[in-house]
Amino acid sequence: MFGRKSRAERLKEQAESSSLIPVATLAAAYAGAKPVIERLLYDDDLRDNIRVFIESARSILDELSDEDPTDIITRLWDDDKLRGQVEAAAGAAKQGSKRVRGQKVRESGGRGGRLLFLVLAAALGFLFLHPRTGPQARKFAKDAYGSLTSGE
Repeated sequence: MFGRKSRAERLKEQAESSSLIPVATLAAAYAGAKPVIERLLYDDDLRDNIRVFIESARSILDELSDEDPTDIITRLWDDDKLRGQVEAAAGAAKQGSKRVRGQKVRESGGRGGRLLFLVLAAALGFLFLHPRTGPQARKFAKDAYGSLTSGE
């Protein structure tokens, strides 16, 4: 009456002015989440990374749920299958996080293959050029090459 607001109108204004999450914050969160959501919807590799991570984590949890921490460490140290599952989960999580951020992900055979090639080249160079093993290694290589080319 006479320009005064009702109690309902005052409560409505208070609720609008003191909302828990401001509209600008919601808009910023949506803008930040939109690329991630689009990647989740359309990136098959990202979904595959998430699937591999969940499956590996579930199998690790199933195997280690009844164990003590010392037994878990021992199993991780000794069990190649379990270690492979942990490595698969970690690799999937790493690739998935890179994909979510929009970074390029190298497929297998990148730096690891080059490093292996360099190590093998260095080992062969040492084997063939070392004074003690060189003559025998060169003779063996010559005999092996000769038998391959002669068809015997």
